[in-house]
Parts: sequence; structure tokens; C-alpha cells
Amino acid sequence: MLSLLFIYFCIAIGISFICSILEAVLLSITSSHIEVVKTKNESLGQLMHKQKEHINISIGAILTLNTFAHTLGAAGVGSEAVKLFGEEYMFYISAVLTILILVLSEIIPKTLGATYWKSLSGISTRVISLLVFLTYPLVWAMNKLTQFMNKDNKEVLSREEMEVIISMAYSSGAIKEEESKIMENLLLLDEIKVQQILTPRSVMFSVSKKELLDSFENRQYSVNFNHFKEYSRVPVYEDSIDNIIGVVISKEYFHEYITNELTNKEELIKPVYKINENIPVSKVLNLFLGRKEHLFIVTDNYDQTEGVVTLEDAIETLLGVEIVDELDKNIDLREVAKLKMKLMRKQRVNF
Repeated sequence: MLSLLFIYFCIAIGISFICSILEAVLLSITSSHIEVVKTKNESLGQLMHKQKEHINISIGAILTLNTFAHTLGAAGVGSEAVKLFGEEYMFYISAVLTILILVLSEIIPKTLGATYWKSLSGISTRVISLLVFLTYPLVWAMNKLTQFMNKDNKEVLSREEMEVIISMAYSSGAIKEEESKIMENLLLLDEIKVQQILTPRSVMFSVSKKELLDSFENRQYSVNFNHFKEYSRVPVYEDSIDNIIGVVISKEYFHEYITNELTNKEELIKPVYKINENIPVSKVLNLFLGRKEHLFIVTDNYDQTEGVVTLEDAIETLLGVEIVDELDKNIDLREVAKLKMKLMRKQRVNF
């Protein structure tokens, strides 16, 4: 009698223990983990993806077996316990059985499943697949009854959730601080506008078309041309800074100045692309890569020149650091512009 009671109890708790682990693991598996599994085992990854996509079927199979185990196990244990101890102890038997089921088949296995879900995900996926096969008729019937509850209920990872995931990954040591900053900046590229990263016209170095062409005829540098060595590309304007017609590449300018190979010096002026100051940095970065260019002229809504933005500016925004080379005299020209405006206001007050 006692051995039969023990067998019923072990079968009920054992099956329920496994079902609870499977449920916890299934609910803990993330989309990113599935993609990682696919790179190592395509068939297993696809099976895992299918179970998550049709999670109601997977959960239905687990709960079906779990319910049978609880019901039949409790009935068997209760029947044998009454024979052994009598009906007057039925309340105490039920109370003890409830506590044991709660601890041994719910709390402990679900904690284990939620903690070690990554290492258990492979074997759990295969076991769940077997359960779905064995219980499919019942699961199919229940799924049809509850199908209307899951319409258009697709898992979507929001921007806020991604930011939290990045923060948690950095806190846990899964990614480095530099990687965390880049990921966070990447999420902000749609929110940051070009006007926030451009070099303003007040400190933008440019040259007039006439000055550029005259330098070849006069064969001597003007003051502005001494700045050519500080920049790889220089905007060229005609009549006014609001009429920029192109850019000249410094190396080509110096090469032509020395060799004097070109008959038409205007060939040095390359076309330049203009963008509005309100477009996001993410779009600018795509434009730089798509057009294979390094500098754009930034204009306002009235087509007036606001400044220039470079590929370097966009990359700095993404990386969150200043890229400085040996030619950079002013590390941040935007700060120079702010200081210049402060000095101008101060001079007006003193005047």
C-alpha cells in the first residue's frame, strides 16, 4: 500500500516537475537567442522559432500533460492515503500534498527553468516537440476555442526595451562600455538632426571661385589658401556664401598648382550635394555611404547656407567620441562658433 502511494506521488510530481521546467524555459527563450541557435543548428533554431511563434500550441501541450499528472496523481495518492490512514486524515493529506506539489512541481522547477533556460533550451525544444505530437488532437481542439484571443498578438521589441536590454547587458558585463555607448547612440541617430552636428558657416572655411582661379594666374597664395593644408575638402562659392557651387579637394589643388596640367582649372571644382538642416543623422549617414561622398552643404528651409557636415561628423555622433587627426587645429568648430558669438555680443555691450 505504502509503496503504491509513493509510486503515484513520484509519477505525479516527476511529470509535473518536467512540465514546469519546460514551460519556464519556453517562456524565457528570446528572439535573439533563437537567432544565435540558428547559426549553430539551423533545424533546432527553426523548431524553436516555430514553438515560440505558435506558443499557444506548445503551452497547451505542456499544460495538458501537467493537468493529467496533477489530477490522476492526486486521485491515486488520495485513494491510497485513505486506505492507509483513514478518511479522518483526508484534510491533512490534502494539505501536505498541496504544499509538496506547490514546492516540488511549481516553485523549484520553474526557478530552475528560468535560471538555466539557455543551457536547457535545446533539449526542452525537442521534448516539447514530442509532447505536441502526443497531445496534438486535444491541443488542436483547445487552440480552436482560444484562437480569437491571440489575433494580431505579435511580439515586438520597442526602442525603450532595447535601451533597457543594452543597459542590462553592460551592467552584467556581457558588453563593454564602448559597445554600450555605440548601441545607445545608434538608437538616437533618428532623433539627432544635422543642425546639431554641423560646422556652422561662421567658422566654415570656404573660398570664392574667383579667388581660387586667380591663385593660379597670380602664382602666389593668398592668406586663405594657407588654410588649405588644414582641410581635405573646401567649399567653393560664387558671389556669396549662400551660393556654394562645389568643393575643391586640397590634394588636387596643390598638385595642380605645382604641375599646372589642366587647361581648364574649373575642373578642380567638384559637384557638392546639399541637404536640409532638419534631416536626421541616420539618413545623412546613409546618404554618405550611398553617394560615396565625404562632405555635404547644409541649408535651411530658405536654401541659405547653414554650414557643412562631414562623414567624420556623422561617425563621431555614432561613436560618441571626437575624431581628431594631426591636421585639426580646432578640435570642435561648433564650440569655436559659440565662443565667437559670445565675443560679438560682449563687444556690442561694451560699445
